[in-house]
Amino acid sequence: MMRFFCCLVGFLVAAAFANTAQAARITPGKAGLCRVTLEGEIAPGDVDRLRAAPMDMPIWWSNFEDGSWAAICLDSPGGSLSSGLELARYVLDNRIGTIIDDGAECLSACALIFMFGTAHQHESVALTNRRLHVGGRLGFHQPDLTLDRTRDYSVDDVEAAFDLAIEATLNFLALAARPRPDTPRPFVDGDLLEAMLQHKGQDFFEIDTVNKAGRWDIALFGFTPPHLTDEGMVYACQNMTGWSARLEQDQMPYQPDGYSHRIDAVQGQDGFVDGQRFRVDFSGMMTYACEVGLRGSYQGSPQAVLCGYRENLSAQVGPDTCLQGSGAPGRWPVIPAAALLPASTTLKDLKAARGTGETARVLSDNACMSSTGRARVINVQNFTSLRQVMSHDAQRLAELPLGSEYQVARAPSGDFRHPRHADCKALCQKAEFGSPYDSAALKSCIETDWMWFQIQTPSGQSGYASARYLDY
Repeated sequence: MMRFFCCLVGFLVAAAFANTAQAARITPGKAGLCRVTLEGEIAPGDVDRLRAAPMDMPIWWSNFEDGSWAAICLDSPGGSLSSGLELARYVLDNRIGTIIDDGAECLSACALIFMFGTAHQHESVALTNRRLHVGGRLGFHQPDLTLDRTRDYSVDDVEAAFDLAIEATLNFLALAARPRPDTPRPFVDGDLLEAMLQHKGQDFFEIDTVNKAGRWDIALFGFTPPHLTDEGMVYACQNMTGWSARLEQDQMPYQPDGYSHRIDAVQGQDGFVDGQRFRVDFSGMMTYACEVGLRGSYQGSPQAVLCGYRENLSAQVGPDTCLQGSGAPGRWPVIPAAALLPASTTLKDLKAARGTGETARVLSDNACMSSTGRARVINVQNFTSLRQVMSHDAQRLAELPLGSEYQVARAPSGDFRHPRHADCKALCQKAEFGSPYDSAALKSCIETDWMWFQIQTPSGQSGYASARYLDY
């Protein structure tokens, strides 16, 4: 730990004397994936630029309890560690998810920001929300001390830099050790910190296997998820009972010989979609004890869940009651798709062998969003009204004159009382993803006052105006 502390101090001293880097770019995000994108080298002032960027819920988002729509895509080689810590703290405090998309890289200080992605869940506990495309790159390394030998530094300069470095280093260690909202584990585990110290310069410790992603709870996407099979259950049992404690080691390969491992179905089980769950045993070892089943979900397809225990690691996954043959699967953890694969599977091979899976399209202008964050009053003789809520029957707060322009959120709101609310919302989802949609039907939604923008006037009044009377 002392070595780690000294390395960070050295890095921050170097950063204190470095020339000011060009700031990262904060741009619109990618449809269905993230609301904003951070690109380029991280520099002082980036947190203010992120704070000013619109982070609004897309109009088509259906689950109001799930805040995972609030996410930032990262594509940066790193940069200022102190500025990276400011960004990491902002991301954590505001429950913003972090995503590395296909072809993007997130290295050095950017990788630390990535580790603090979370999602707000309203009345439920927030969730860790950090996602890596199998075609993306995530790399950590030990900070280096690199001073400009052509410059002369006074004693006061060096002392001030060390004070700044020590403060920032302690802030990082405190932030890294903070427990995640959904587990007692810290945001940055000690073995990941140790791995960082073993890599210097351009030699990065990369998250390039299923094993590394699973150990540090980094969700993978961009591949076609495997089906739940006997082989998948065997690997999921080993992976999930191991990852809670360490990187998986010496994994037993799947051998359908009826001796190495055995899977038995138990019928008549309440809480499971098909009324059965599976016991997974490893013959002759008595090390693994797992049970697997399919649990219904509030939205979407059934979820594969697992409960288990590994004796040699004293590692428990899920509640104790599941191994006693009782208890519903409500508290069993969901099996990540990658956990159904051998831990040694590389992300490169996963992308090549299992297709592209989930992809993202570049956000494009459409009738369901404001590309500029501004809206101008049109289609009226004199003015349109600013209403207290999304209804022409609501209290009028102000008059918005023809031609006047206002700042608005990029994503408007939809009136859930509208008779075609569900259809209109589905049209907007297709529009944002770039899929074919009925433009005449969407125009009808707008012209019948389904879509409204929240506006704040220069005098401070805040209310809603129908998109029917706005050019955005």
